[in-house]
Amino acid sequence: MLINVDMVHLSKYALMKHLFIFFMLLPFLGIAQIKTWYNWKGYPLEVFEKPDRKSRQIGTLGKGSKVEVVEFDSNARHLPIYLCYYGDTVTTRTEQYADNDKHVYTLRSDWAKVVYNNKVGYVPAAFLVHIPIRPIHKKKTSDEYVPDVPIIDALKEYLGKPLSYKKQQLEKQDKNEIHFSETYTFNGGYTYKAVQQYMEEGGAGGEVHTIFLPGFRLHEAVLFLLELQHASGNRPEEVKSFNHLKSSYDYFSWWYQPVNYDDEGNEVKTPGIYSFQYNSEGGGSGVKFTQKKDGVQVEYSFGGC
Repeated sequence: MLINVDMVHLSKYALMKHLFIFFMLLPFLGIAQIKTWYNWKGYPLEVFEKPDRKSRQIGTLGKGSKVEVVEFDSNARHLPIYLCYYGDTVTTRTEQYADNDKHVYTLRSDWAKVVYNNKVGYVPAAFLVHIPIRPIHKKKTSDEYVPDVPIIDALKEYLGKPLSYKKQQLEKQDKNEIHFSETYTFNGGYTYKAVQQYMEEGGAGGEVHTIFLPGFRLHEAVLFLLELQHASGNRPEEVKSFNHLKSSYDYFSWWYQPVNYDDEGNEVKTPGIYSFQYNSEGGGSGVKFTQKKDGVQVEYSFGGC
């Protein structure tokens, strides 16, 4: 009988010990749920004590560095990020070319709860991308001219060798006209299609580049495009960004177009489509992001005389 009592006491002791260890480790049980994201802000990423830009800053994470995300908080007050012509919300500014419909799209960023120096902090989720950034562009020194990396070469740096490639000649109105498409597929469901159409070699015309990014969110697709086109290499000195935190979004160079049209010119009201345009003398460029169930399609176009 004494043996049974001792065993009961031992069992209680073991139970209390395990409970003590459980409660001590409780704050860290979510570690298995932590996922690695990456800082695509273009600059060091501020880490805040609370999900609020005005709260105390407890540190920074380097450009391109890993960010250990515990969870995303969509209940906290969103951080607004203005997608417009270089972050300039002054739509009444006098421009040389007045044929731009000046609208601003406000990207409302959630907050990401992160692990920073063994502490909990918060960063704007709109600066995070789930794939690592790669140094694909050569840094400029003084006024040195450095040609941009072609989109397909940049994509190969991120996605590897294409699984398939197809070039197709398209209908031409003249024998000197250049009109063809190139289509690539990559591992993971990524696709890329480029269509070029010019009246002649070096003549008037334009291009359309369409990329499908599986598993991406809207803000990730925006940052990915800006990196592909090396947007940070150009910015008018007289334009001041109204975004609260300096980032790659300040190099976004289009105005938002709230109304979309089909090929026949009819107004289309389709959710999940975000179109942007900028017109200049003799030409223009634009980008359209289409949010799909399994990712984002990016259509980047430009052309002129």
